[in-house]
Amino acid sequence: QRVALARALAPRPRLLMLDEPLGQLDRSLRERLVVELRELFGRLGTTVLAVTHDQGEAFALADRVVVMRDGRIAQSGTPLEVWQRPADAFVARFLGFENVAEASVAGQAADTPWGKVPVPEEAPQGTRTVLVRPAGVRVVPADEGLRCTVTARTFRGTHVAVYLQPEDAPRLEAACALRAAPEVGAVVGVDFDVAEVVVLGRSGVPG
Repeated sequence: QRVALARALAPRPRLLMLDEPLGQLDRSLRERLVVELRELFGRLGTTVLAVTHDQGEAFALADRVVVMRDGRIAQSGTPLEVWQRPADAFVARFLGFENVAEASVAGQAADTPWGKVPVPEEAPQGTRTVLVRPAGVRVVPADEGLRCTVTARTFRGTHVAVYLQPEDAPRLEAACALRAAPEVGAVVGVDFDVAEVVVLGRSGVPG
């Protein structure tokens, strides 16, 4: 990849188009190359259009992200804008968020398959899609929230992704501290942090 990029950059093009530029590389090399490429592109002032299916790669490299769906733009914006406020359920799921559900929003609460979920002030009202980030799914004692069974755990380096199955609702993903993550098979309660709840659009229309 380094040699191919050097050849492409040698003529100092005004526009460089890349297709999966960091594909087939191991993680450590990919992470180093991301830093190198950001510095290089900034120094050269070259406009770069990169196509990738790796969300982490896109967000690390880009000043602006465009999410495509069926040949159309589903959302565009800075990495922070797209990450903090996905346009709709498709974009949210594409970014890796699982806790997405249809809901009816009234005031500062949403009626969801997981029960009442708090929503931010001035959230769009009516039939909407609600996203609860994993950091907003809080594990509490079983008698203090939505009752769930821990079905799986995945170590993510800085936290543990804990998968929780309510009795009659879609599975939830929670991000738990390393030492506080419940074991598989445990029965726990769940409540929700409004700071990590996002009200998305209606039928694909941004909220």
